[in-house]
Amino acid sequence: MRFLARVAPVVLAAGVLAACGGGNGHREGGGHAPPPCDSQTSRGEGFAIGSCAATATNVFQPIASPVVVNGTDSYTLTLVFPPSLSALDENAVLFTAADKPPDALRNLIGVMQGQAYESPKQGSDLEPPYVAITDFHQATDYENKQPQPALQYASFGTWEKFAGSGDAAFNEGYLGIWYASRPGLVVDEAPADGSYAGRVVGIVGDGPGTPKALGGRFGFSSSIELQVSGGRITGAQLGDFTRSYQSADGALRADELALDPVVFEASSAPPGILAGAVTSLAGSEASIDSGRYEARYFGVAGDFGRELAGRFRFATSNGLIGVASFGAIRR
Repeated sequence: MRFLARVAPVVLAAGVLAACGGGNGHREGGGHAPPPCDSQTSRGEGFAIGSCAATATNVFQPIASPVVVNGTDSYTLTLVFPPSLSALDENAVLFTAADKPPDALRNLIGVMQGQAYESPKQGSDLEPPYVAITDFHQATDYENKQPQPALQYASFGTWEKFAGSGDAAFNEGYLGIWYASRPGLVVDEAPADGSYAGRVVGIVGDGPGTPKALGGRFGFSSSIELQVSGGRITGAQLGDFTRSYQSADGALRADELALDPVVFEASSAPPGILAGAVTSLAGSEASIDSGRYEARYFGVAGDFGRELAGRFRFATSNGLIGVASFGAIRR
């Protein structure tokens, strides 16, 4: 699976437990505390995560990650890191059909199965250093094998970069999300009003200040419904959060991710400039500083605003942080 492809199965399951609130909040045993990861520097606003498994912490990172969809099985990803991490910049990483992984599970986020690509070309064993990308404009529900409605004008997905060498390099990495127009004369004119339904893929991990005994990061998927009035998002809800992981016997497992429903606050920006705050209900409130979204309409002349795609980030009161991208079709 993406994000955890080469970690031992028992560690996978333990990491999921901790990220959902398991663990006792401290590390057992003696010895020195693990050194902090470089991925924890330059933290700040952004739609990416710098992850450190050794300290079981994840932080938001201000990494620019534009994607150009050149055509079928053709993508260009540019990663621009903050100045203190600029040595990790990746300019114009090109992915083609030749970069698809042989392991089908590497195109899985939560229970959504899309298209995955890796650079440099990987074999059955995924090993750093590498950069990878996934696209879910066409997706299948892995549990019931049902194809999901395909987006015509927008793509969305995740990216990841592990820059070290060998299995130990999975200790720290950078994970993010993206959305972009597909090739053609796509325009972002807004419809007057309507509703949209689609899907979400994302990454969740423990947040700063809440180290767990068993840390980790993992992918999730969910449904999304959005309401639009006057070209603005007036409401959006996510539900049915599902995360997948590999159990100790090597089998793929999928179950509910214990997150309260995430809600987008109404956008006050002009139509076509969709941005605002993200909140969560009940015990998982997101602060206005960490919970934000952005989105765009995608369509063509005569079919304005057929699709809505974007990305968001959130932080919960129990220490989880997450980033996700989404794509939805007008109903």
